[in-house]
Amino acid sequence: MTVLDPSAPEEEQRRLAAVLARRPLLAFDLETEGLDPRQHRPVLLTIGDDRDLLQIDLRPGLPEWLRPLLCGPPPKAAHHAVFDTAMLRALGVRAEVVLDTLLIEQVLRGGRDEGALSLSALAERYLGLPLDKSLQQSFAGVSGAFSAAQLEYARRDVLAVFHILLEQTPRCQNDSLSDTSRLECEAVPAFADLGYDGIHLDRQAWGEIVREARDGQEQLRAEIRKHLAELVPQDLFGVPVMNLESDAEWREVFSKLLGRPVRELHKAALQKINHPLAGLLIRYREQSKIASTYGENLLEFVHPRSGRIHAHFVQIGAPTGRVACRDPNLQAIPRGSRFRRCFRAPPGRRMVTADYSGCELRILAEVSRDPAFVQTFQRGGDLHAIVATEIFGLPVSKEKNAHLRERAKAINFGLAYGMGAGGLAQVTGMPLEEAEQLLGRYFAAFPRVRAYLEEAARTAIERGYARTIGGRRLYLSLGDAAEEEEAAAAVRVAKNMPIQGTNADMLKVAMAGIRRRLLLEGLDAMMVNCVHDEILLEAAEADAWATAELVREEMVRAGERFIRAVPVEVEVSVAESWTK
Repeated sequence: MTVLDPSAPEEEQRRLAAVLARRPLLAFDLETEGLDPRQHRPVLLTIGDDRDLLQIDLRPGLPEWLRPLLCGPPPKAAHHAVFDTAMLRALGVRAEVVLDTLLIEQVLRGGRDEGALSLSALAERYLGLPLDKSLQQSFAGVSGAFSAAQLEYARRDVLAVFHILLEQTPRCQNDSLSDTSRLECEAVPAFADLGYDGIHLDRQAWGEIVREARDGQEQLRAEIRKHLAELVPQDLFGVPVMNLESDAEWREVFSKLLGRPVRELHKAALQKINHPLAGLLIRYREQSKIASTYGENLLEFVHPRSGRIHAHFVQIGAPTGRVACRDPNLQAIPRGSRFRRCFRAPPGRRMVTADYSGCELRILAEVSRDPAFVQTFQRGGDLHAIVATEIFGLPVSKEKNAHLRERAKAINFGLAYGMGAGGLAQVTGMPLEEAEQLLGRYFAAFPRVRAYLEEAARTAIERGYARTIGGRRLYLSLGDAAEEEEAAAAVRVAKNMPIQGTNADMLKVAMAGIRRRLLLEGLDAMMVNCVHDEILLEAAEADAWATAELVREEMVRAGERFIRAVPVEVEVSVAESWTK
């Protein structure tokens, strides 16, 4: 094996880089000062295969002759590649054709708990190779030449990644997971950019909403205590002694008020209680959620250098393949809320919001091929109204008998999430018997939907995993002595996963395509958030509408990769802030 470390003459390094550029597969790894690409920098790059390794000291900067190797072919594997890809952005490099052994392992496991996902854990599992990670943090603040131990540490990591990928590849092929693994890897640069670029927040507007919520919370607390005066003990100052955050104490209060046991305190159950305290509790909880979940702590995530929020997006954040977000969770900002409007584009720029219209129901139409579903989407009709008319026997639209449309909407989306009569009763607040009758009428009207859901559950339980249209797997937790509740949960997952997982696959294909086209066409725009079936971008005002059309095209193209029986529709808007 040829190894060129940073002390090798530049001419030899250039020559080896040219040789590596012609290889079919490489692996690479960055050693960095820290974990934040906006504050810390890569210090050492190791790249190569099982024949040749090249190590470059990045502290003076990235050599220009190395850029083509990183920005083009061949495919380059890394472990947790989104981190390395974001770090390269700090050097002005947009890495392309990236493979990620971490994501591929998650795809192979399909939700199964088979131990840690770290590079050292996979090296031990696949190669029987122990990796000593004690030098991992030794590169922070390093000065002078790298030690022989540091260079060997970096080389071992790269060789481990290379050989792990060789072990994973046939496993992906055997389980028909190559397409899903490729889909995930193609999306890595998009997610690296998403975290690196961040999103702009109007901090003043956000602070005002939080202060209003805290004031409202205090006013509601005072009003609630007036009603509690005769229901709970009081302290020496006449203040009711009760924890307003305790469901157990609220159950006692409402049981006393109603003269019967009260067990459910969710919003739908509270709305049925004819007492002012029920309405006050609903409003109090809403204000509390605003003040805590979406409160001032979000301002702590505004980066001191960029002035933007750089959330951490977890590309496979759920076993279905869905994306998750944390530090902070930008996916939890309520739809249509004032909080979303605080995510405003800076001066001279605009926000482009795009989301799939009825995505999960279109996937349900694709997999069930129910004639009513398919025809409605093909004609551009209102599926919820048509379903409501069919099961209730009354004319329904958004204006006429709109309450029945809402019930049908709850069923449509509930079925996409594997919900049964119990779940429908809880969501709508209707009695269980009524929910069972309603579902019965629904399935009588749309038998192909029922047939698909039952077949999906049966097949998944028989083979031990559910599968998306694209082939992603989610293995079910079913033992020989599975309890009834556990078995019911597995059935719900088996029904829901093909729909939710296909939705996730569509989003990732779209994001990869959007990033590729934005760079190709030279538009001044970047993705700043994604929420399941929605993508948010920031664009220069002059490029905003061109960006919107590009995004629509790429999202439709991604959807049509999986959905063929009905049209794929995307709603796009351009505004000063996040509008949906």
